[in-house]
Amino acid sequence: MGSRRTLDPTLDVVFKMLLTRTPQSHELLVALLTAVIRPPTPFAKVVVRNPELPSADVLERGVVLDLHAQLEDGTLLDIEMQSDKRPALRERALFYWARLYGSELERGDGYHGLRPVIAVLFLDYRELRGTRLHSKFEVLEVHDQERFSDALALHVIELPKIPQATERERREEADLIRWSRFFAAKSDEELKEVAMGDPVIEKARQVLQVVSDDPTAREIARLRHNAEVTRRLEEAAMRAELEAARAEAETARAAAEAARAGAAQAETRGRTEGEARGRAEALRRSIVALAAALGVPVDEGRHDAISKGDAYALQRIFDALARDRTWPA
Repeated sequence: MGSRRTLDPTLDVVFKMLLTRTPQSHELLVALLTAVIRPPTPFAKVVVRNPELPSADVLERGVVLDLHAQLEDGTLLDIEMQSDKRPALRERALFYWARLYGSELERGDGYHGLRPVIAVLFLDYRELRGTRLHSKFEVLEVHDQERFSDALALHVIELPKIPQATERERREEADLIRWSRFFAAKSDEELKEVAMGDPVIEKARQVLQVVSDDPTAREIARLRHNAEVTRRLEEAAMRAELEAARAEAETARAAAEAARAGAAQAETRGRTEGEARGRAEALRRSIVALAAALGVPVDEGRHDAISKGDAYALQRIFDALARDRTWPA
């Protein structure tokens, strides 16, 4: 596959530095957003509203280092890169959208002043069931697709789905596919191959090289990578603990079920045995009474047969007495 010296742009902090840290970064950001949103007219200006990288956020495990930007018409953008699957991504994406949507509405302001927000999520893993590289979500009526509002648009680009792109996608989203291949490249040789013949991606490769050569940027990336590794290990440990607790609870539940089943069987068995004893005792009394009424003598041997016989043997004696009026042979 080849070696890699450049930083990995699927790490959120590297993604953000690529699009904010050099004089050429603005041009790259405009080109990337154009490839994703495909506006009817070119973006004249994109302003990054949070270019800073607070050290606390870099080191904080679980904090998402997204990029907030604003278009010339006031539309706001929340752009982020995620390298691994995290819990509740969809809920968090909607929360971030809502937070940005209402961020500039002051008390007493009219709602007409709210500006549209576009969320752009690059994911280095599969999140959605479909095979599309680029999925777009809007608020539409489910039957006739009438748009409820232009305020929300959410773009999801899943890098592992690049090989599944259809001919139509490769034709209509060629620029986005090249950007996606750039982000997904695993070696410097692959980066060069992706950039070959594409001036924009070549510029992105050069800017990534400049960022990667900056010792400060490399240290920031190292700290962020370590924080993310620690987060993943902690989440794995937590999942293992939950699985162990779940397994223990399941074992306890199975044991309780087995105990209840055993108790029920014992109760049934005891009830059956009790009923058999009661039936045998009733047959003994009936045999003694019937023998006396028929004048059939009950000697010591016959008395033993009555006292020791089970319900089956006693029923046989009673039936013989009632039928033949004599003790069975």
